[in-house]
Amino acid sequence: MTSCASILNKETTVVKISSDKKSKIIYLNDTLLISKKQIKLKPIRSNNPLNFSILRDSLKEDISLKRKLSPLFWLNITQNYGLGILVDLTNDKRFTYRHNLHFVTDSITNKMVISNKKISFLPKNKFFLYTSPLQFLDFFSVPMVTLGTEYFIDNNFSLSAEYGFNNSDYNRNYEVSFLDEKNNAYRFETKLYNKINLTNNVYLNEYLAIEFRKIKNEYNDQINYYEIENSNNYYIDDFATKKNVTIFNLKYGLIVPIGKKFYFDFYTGLGLRIKKFDHKNLEYNKNIHQIQYSDNFFLFDTRDFKNYDQKSFFNYSLGFKLGIKL
Repeated sequence: MTSCASILNKETTVVKISSDKKSKIIYLNDTLLISKKQIKLKPIRSNNPLNFSILRDSLKEDISLKRKLSPLFWLNITQNYGLGILVDLTNDKRFTYRHNLHFVTDSITNKMVISNKKISFLPKNKFFLYTSPLQFLDFFSVPMVTLGTEYFIDNNFSLSAEYGFNNSDYNRNYEVSFLDEKNNAYRFETKLYNKINLTNNVYLNEYLAIEFRKIKNEYNDQINYYEIENSNNYYIDDFATKKNVTIFNLKYGLIVPIGKKFYFDFYTGLGLRIKKFDHKNLEYNKNIHQIQYSDNFFLFDTRDFKNYDQKSFFNYSLGFKLGIKL
């Protein structure tokens, strides 16, 4: 019986602590200096709260941080009908603590409290250069090489533009060529940073964004089908398609630094996808024809041809970018 937390979690976890001013942490009889730069505690995972004290000048606060269940504990639900939960329930490795704590002095109560207000910001005139690696590996549609820029017109507020292209021969049926194959895409975004803190980490740059994307594909293709009323009438249909996709998304994302210069931009979003198709030399009619083998023929679905008359529908986005700060 597998158990995710018991196997994958270490006996200890990591808690990073910082403060807006120089302070001291007393933990397990050790005294540690803290400031805006984070220090690490490595407490043993336990059902008990994590206890320590923080001191600044004449102020002292005793902190008792409640334990919580590790995300790996909930991962058991996806495997073996969740039976791994039974094993993890017997092991303290299922517990963890909040990983990032930033202390400030409350001006009203004059006490040191945990703050969720972002202390990092992205300054005006900052410039990023990035690419979207998953677009290059998008073999279910059209793989593209992308390059984008992000420029901050104000503190924590940016505009970005991205262009993607594919000049390779993407023709699946080389015997016909009704048009020259072209594939390109562009993306425009506006982002507002550091107004939310879903990660409880004051150092990570999180953002909300509005995205507009345009994808254009022109390709030659071939399908095989037969008449529904008479399966002996079998056809091989060569055709070409101009596909135009417009996407609007509302997104949430966060910047994860890789050293001082590079970063990952992880994002997810919801929106609307609008498709338009212009077919050339296509004789297939879904009302009287049946695609060979099945309506769910795999390669057909990757082109979304079967649903070419569906003009707009819900869109979900999930991905990442790799960039450099200039």
